Amino acid sequence: MAYYIGVDCGTQGTKVVVYDPETRTFLGDGYGGHEILSNERGSREQEPGWWIDALDCAMKNALKNLSADERRRIAGIGVSGQQHGLVILGKDKKVLRRAKLWNDTETADANQQYIDAAGGAMEVISTIGTSIPVGYTVSKLIWLKSHEPELFCKIAYAFNPKDYINFYLTGNIATDAGSASGTGYYDVIHKIWSDKMVSLISGDFKKALPPIIDDLVPVGNISSEIADKYGLSTSCIVAAGSGDNMMAAVGTGNVEAGIATMNLGTSGVFSVFTSQQPVGYPEIIQIQNSIPNGWIPTICTMNATSTTTVVQELFTLDLKTFDGEMSSSPAGAGGVFMFPFFNGERMPSLPSSKAYISGLNSENFTRPNIIRAAAESVAFSLRWGYDLLRGKGVSFHQLRLVGGGSNSAPWRQIIADVFDTEIVGVQGKEAGAFGGIIQAMGACKEDSIPELCAKHIVLNEKKHALPDKGQVQKYDNIYQQYLKTRIELYGK
Repeated sequence: MAYYIGVDCGTQGTKVVVYDPETRTFLGDGYGGHEILSNERGSREQEPGWWIDALDCAMKNALKNLSADERRRIAGIGVSGQQHGLVILGKDKKVLRRAKLWNDTETADANQQYIDAAGGAMEVISTIGTSIPVGYTVSKLIWLKSHEPELFCKIAYAFNPKDYINFYLTGNIATDAGSASGTGYYDVIHKIWSDKMVSLISGDFKKALPPIIDDLVPVGNISSEIADKYGLSTSCIVAAGSGDNMMAAVGTGNVEAGIATMNLGTSGVFSVFTSQQPVGYPEIIQIQNSIPNGWIPTICTMNATSTTTVVQELFTLDLKTFDGEMSSSPAGAGGVFMFPFFNGERMPSLPSSKAYISGLNSENFTRPNIIRAAAESVAFSLRWGYDLLRGKGVSFHQLRLVGGGSNSAPWRQIIADVFDTEIVGVQGKEAGAFGGIIQAMGACKEDSIPELCAKHIVLNEKKHALPDKGQVQKYDNIYQQYLKTRIELYGK
């Protein structure tokens, strides 16, 4: 009887869960937080060592109730990680500097320089099959080349945060197609590093890139040092892992047509599986690789629960009261619109923009309306992205909602009404970590990824919402007004 571990290294912390596939139960969980270093220029950075400290803390708590024999039964570990961040190592495989994160907008100008050098946005899409929004890994590399050239010349290895966790566990350096598809120099159609795009970074930069391994090929076994630290067997493998969006898709069963995933975390992410090779998608949509023979068209805002958290903290409310006040405000929040670009935004591309609250008057300037406008703003932004996907023939019949925002009943109903679709939650722990578990099971030859999803993903009917047809029509009209107001304020 084998057990499995799922790890989710996110922006704010690292989570670890231990799973027993025979009983379909979780045997333990743990968490360790991360500090984020930021400044007014848009820089967002973390020390990779902080992820390791958090992982060790989370592992200790997740494994504390397992006996020595039970720990040795752990057959595999799968890691989900925050995407697009840049970790660089020197020839000695030591970290050269802090990692710039996915939400670092200090590199926005560098990103545009790279796109221009490639011949413009449409030429980029023609070359690698996807656009390069602000925050992709390449923007950090171009920024480093300009601002820290001596350090740039010392780079021997460049990869994402998840790959660094895998390196710590195994001593091996590799990446996967899902993570690579969020770098800006990977061809998502042919599933290889793009020589053209890599050469625009530096003529010989390809030697710094990790090999891309198949989703079901392990990075390697855990090292003897790690086995001793956690009490595991050295036969325990570490799966390829992937970026958090891909792992959340796997962890919610978004591996077949008709199922979509929305992650209401710090950022807001909407993704849907397609087996059709994506061609001619709008620039705002990122195409990311999924399980073999699949793609995950993805839209991502930079502000989701980060928006509601700011408002909640402003009013010093607990979550129950916050949700109650959200429910007490009508659809459309009395005419109040929020554009919560507190961290800039990449959908639409407004990396240097500030937040606005629009439509206020003496009658609608109430706490419930501000709260509801915050939640609606996230739904409207993601709806705009989905409308672009729908224009390419992508559709779904069920939306599986995860992340901290999925715990809010009124927010779930807003999503159901704005998207006119059924909302279902997923039971168990973090979707990204559970996706890592499923991938690790696949790497251990338990079954195929779709079959493992069918067997182990259990829907949570307590997090269920159906669209209210009356509200759907109201929201269609409100949404159109939202788009009009956004264009008036931001021009896009």
